[in-house]
Amino acid sequence: MASPEETTWHPADILHHSPSRLRSYAIVILNQPLSLPFSVYQNLWSNSSYNIAADGGANRVFTLNKSSSSEEDLPLTTVIGDLDSLLPEAHVYWSSRNVPVIHDEDQYSTDFMKAVNYIRAKQDKGLDIVVLGGLGGRVDQGMSVLHQLYTYQKKLGYPDGKMFLLSTEAVTFVLKSGRHRIKAMAKYGEDGLGAGLGKHVGIIPLKEPSVITTEGLEWDVENWQTEFGGQMSTSNHVKKDWVMIETTKDVLFTIDLDVPFGQNSD
Repeated sequence: MASPEETTWHPADILHHSPSRLRSYAIVILNQPLSLPFSVYQNLWSNSSYNIAADGGANRVFTLNKSSSSEEDLPLTTVIGDLDSLLPEAHVYWSSRNVPVIHDEDQYSTDFMKAVNYIRAKQDKGLDIVVLGGLGGRVDQGMSVLHQLYTYQKKLGYPDGKMFLLSTEAVTFVLKSGRHRIKAMAKYGEDGLGAGLGKHVGIIPLKEPSVITTEGLEWDVENWQTEFGGQMSTSNHVKKDWVMIETTKDVLFTIDLDVPFGQNSD
């Protein structure tokens, strides 16, 4: 395949308290459990410029703050959605902290879409977004979030900003057609014992078939056709510090997390 301009990724930087390469980003909190160590969320918040909860996501941050022994709560900038999931006690909590709670009744957009659209309208063009949650619970809701990762990143070069989907188990993002260089071995914390990336990788042709070439994985491929109903690279293993992927079409890249309490499987 051809060698177009290369895109470099440092996905583990969102887990670091002072990343050197990652630009400031916005956080969107969905209505899924926040089960990573509180210190991970503190690091995420410390580097964000905007924290917006999509409806019931405000409940999750409210619960996390109430259950944490930290002296500093995680703040929100805005709560937005149709508010059918927002608990009364969470509504009172955020309103008492002068956080705008916006009721958006649009039935043609999900709460996730409302949050992203609000950020795009209020913040500088090209701001990256870290999405918390999205892949737990109902399958249709999870697929909707993955669909929106594609929808909000249609242009080559990510001029509207990159999006990272961070769950309790993994970080996932869209690789546009072209060549990508991903820092796949990284761990932060004292003596490297904090949160970081694991070894399990998947390259998912969610939108359409693609031809991929990889370097740095245990099972590398070259000019390899991948599609749903055919062959896919899942449960692959990172073998080098940097993983190189070239793809003819947009694909999802996902790598699991390695956190202090995590139980990784082979």
